[in-house]
Amino acid sequence: MKTTKIILTLMVFTGILLSACQVVIEPEDPTKVPSGTEPGEPKYEYDQRATVESLEVILLESFPVQAQAIVSGTLPDGCSELHEISVEQNGLRFNLTLTTRHLTGDVACTEALVPFEETVELDIHGLEAGTYTVVAQDKQATFTLDVNNVISGEGKDTKYSYGSQATVETLNINIMESFPVQVSVDLSGYLPDGCTTIYEITAPREEQTFTIDIVTRKPVDVACTMAIVPFEETISLAVEDLPAGEYTVQYGDLYETFTLEQDN
Repeated sequence: MKTTKIILTLMVFTGILLSACQVVIEPEDPTKVPSGTEPGEPKYEYDQRATVESLEVILLESFPVQAQAIVSGTLPDGCSELHEISVEQNGLRFNLTLTTRHLTGDVACTEALVPFEETVELDIHGLEAGTYTVVAQDKQATFTLDVNNVISGEGKDTKYSYGSQATVETLNINIMESFPVQVSVDLSGYLPDGCTTIYEITAPREEQTFTIDIVTRKPVDVACTMAIVPFEETISLAVEDLPAGEYTVQYGDLYETFTLEQDN
């Protein structure tokens, strides 16, 4: 009987010792991905990698006069793209700054120069007569306003009528050899008179079709030259993150198509 009690006591004591020595392993928290760094989300480095090779200023035959700067050059590789061209006026000088963005990380890029050409609107409405200089890197171009660039009688209280008075005659699609692919559309046509200007161009997409909408504006109760005024405009399409496939760009009866060979 004493032997049985001793054995039971030893078993209980041993069980207490074993339970005291057990290591409790806490479950690890799943790895959290910081906000804004979702897996697969591309990362960009912003700088000024574009090289400007030519700069030209075009004055449209309208009144007030409209001015466009045409900038062309190259990007260093297929992973670089133009992000923004900003314009800053300082007296008689317009400075253009080209900001690019470049895919970072383990990304394969075509090591070849990629040409580009962009049209930038210069805000010259209300400027006094004179000669102005446009500068982009080491390139310069000048234009001259023979008279003050403001309609007689136009002031802060000018009222405008808005409509769709632009007539588009040609529509061309440009695809840049970069990744993600960039797509732009060149539009050319004419406006009905010297007072009508292009106020805004949009290209909303519905499924596989981009529909271009051009909004024009014209000052009310102002004498205008009754002659058609030609225009050329270039807009960029929002094609980043689109899946591979064929897409259509349409304005009225005009349309063109382009194909994304792979997801963009």
